Amino acid sequence: MWKNLRNLVFGGVASKVLLGLANIFLIRELTKSDFTLLSNFLFIQSMVSGLLFTPFLLAAVPFSNLKKIQNYNRFFSALNWFQMGFLAFIMMFAWLYGPELSIDLFHKSQFYPSILLGLGASIVMTFQNILLSQQVTVEAYKRYNVINIIRPIALLTILGTLYAFNYLNFWTASLSFLFSISMSFIGDLSSFFSLFSVKGFRLRLYQFNWFWNSAWMLVVFFFVRGTFDHIGFFYVTRYFSIEDIANFSVPSRYYYMADLIIVTSHIPFINSFTKESSSQSRAKFVKWIKVTGLVSLFGLLILPFSKEIFVLLSGEKYEVSFPYFCILMIGLIPYLCFSPAIYGVIAKDGGRFLLSLSLLSLLIHLGFCWFGSQNKELNLIAFSTVFSRAVIYVGSTIYLFKR
Repeated sequence: MWKNLRNLVFGGVASKVLLGLANIFLIRELTKSDFTLLSNFLFIQSMVSGLLFTPFLLAAVPFSNLKKIQNYNRFFSALNWFQMGFLAFIMMFAWLYGPELSIDLFHKSQFYPSILLGLGASIVMTFQNILLSQQVTVEAYKRYNVINIIRPIALLTILGTLYAFNYLNFWTASLSFLFSISMSFIGDLSSFFSLFSVKGFRLRLYQFNWFWNSAWMLVVFFFVRGTFDHIGFFYVTRYFSIEDIANFSVPSRYYYMADLIIVTSHIPFINSFTKESSSQSRAKFVKWIKVTGLVSLFGLLILPFSKEIFVLLSGEKYEVSFPYFCILMIGLIPYLCFSPAIYGVIAKDGGRFLLSLSLLSLLIHLGFCWFGSQNKELNLIAFSTVFSRAVIYVGSTIYLFKR
């Protein structure tokens, strides 16, 4: 597993670092108004691809291992046909609904372009996620690395060119994200085109139906877990001012950057918990907790002294965002240390436990977010976002070691 983790550093973690640099660049160079629109675009993009389709992919990888599925391409192609039809429906609905959709959702008419662009980006993002999930399942980490690394390199190149010619704004930045995701398909064109194959379509539908009937609790769990970050941001964009949205969006971008790096580092645990013996996977997990615990302790010690670095990276206009940044960074500690436990719970057929725990966390999160929005407390929404996830990861770790 540790060899696989090292293999992921180049394509997985390095790509997230490069995406982080792109985000920092946009935070500094875009106006607060443009950055707010861009944040809404990224919110729609990640919400649609993350909530509607990523739960299927996250459940599919451990499910494929546990069920020893041999034909991965056919299985993931079935997921692709499902998502294409659903995305076409969503895009058509948003187009016919018109600008009123932005007002009804966010109480802000200027968000309509970011909604449409975000939906378009979610389509190509979902294709990329399917390709990455395929490579993780078969442990083809070299192709995984190539797909991952092309996107941020293309994005930074485009953004740098736009800035040099003074064309950088919300529209050009959004289209840059969309185009750079599309470029990542070059890393594995054969697998990408295989997603559209119609050969054996009825068998694909049969396999997808079998997957849903067998793993629906896992899919719903990953869906509920994925809502936590989106619910908090939705409450902020709906009930707070443009100024507040921008101030909350900046630390949220740093939080998402760190989150993506942690997700990448956890990938080997999916195969470890679902392919290796219980004693082997548990020993690796214990070692992971010890290492990440020390890293987290070091991070807590330097966090109070990091304000100057935060302002240097983000600009003085976002100095007021530092308290939200601290809350979100502290909340990443349970995720970093304990979140691999959910795959151990899955391996022990604990899907019902995970779903129940996630629903409890969701109720807590909704209550905190509602109270925070009514009292205009961004700190409370930031706290709720990370606390609700911590309940799942800490609870899963307790469950794993008790079993």
